[in-house]
Amino acid sequence: MHPIFNYELYIFDCDGVILDSNALKVRAMKEALTALSFNADLVNQCVDYFANNFGKSRFHHVAHFLDHILNIQGSDRKNIEQKLLSDFSLQCRELYLTAKLTPNFLEFIESLPGRKYVASGSEQGELREVFRGRGLDKYFIEVYGSPTNKSELIKNIIDTESNTTAVMIGDAVSDFEASQSNNIDFICYVPYSNVRGRMLSLAKEHQFQMIECWPQ
Repeated sequence: MHPIFNYELYIFDCDGVILDSNALKVRAMKEALTALSFNADLVNQCVDYFANNFGKSRFHHVAHFLDHILNIQGSDRKNIEQKLLSDFSLQCRELYLTAKLTPNFLEFIESLPGRKYVASGSEQGELREVFRGRGLDKYFIEVYGSPTNKSELIKNIIDTESNTTAVMIGDAVSDFEASQSNNIDFICYVPYSNVRGRMLSLAKEHQFQMIECWPQ
């Protein structure tokens, strides 16, 4: 039996793991930034940061754009922040309804033992609405998201599900770091990762498992 079936508690990231939505969200962020008429080079810098730091919340990303790349200060900052978040959120709600499930995910999760949760960098209310709308909520005890950071989400889940063997399944550096901070195992589902090379390097260094497809 594949070792992934040996856990009592499974915590899943969403984007690039449950849904093939990484590329869609990167495009959505680029469109939201472009709509505000920022310089194309600055937009590309923001998008690069966004893609390479997937798993962190949109609130983190937008604050980073405004503070460290776009250098927006003063009275305009709050208005621009709200417009960016609103536009990106609207696009996410639409793309989540059409994004494909990663291949064979439903067969995989139905075959898993143990209890299952989602801990995502996506906004929690939005994500729960989408999971209900697509009938995915029935596979999980609960669906959690931002603005609470991923490490804290995992901690809260582990505190609720005490004395169990647990694993985080993700595709980003933030997923790995959140698992490390909570002393649980990590498995990287790599086919849709924005940072495949970085995850391969981390896997060699820290000896976690990389999978190219869901085991059956």
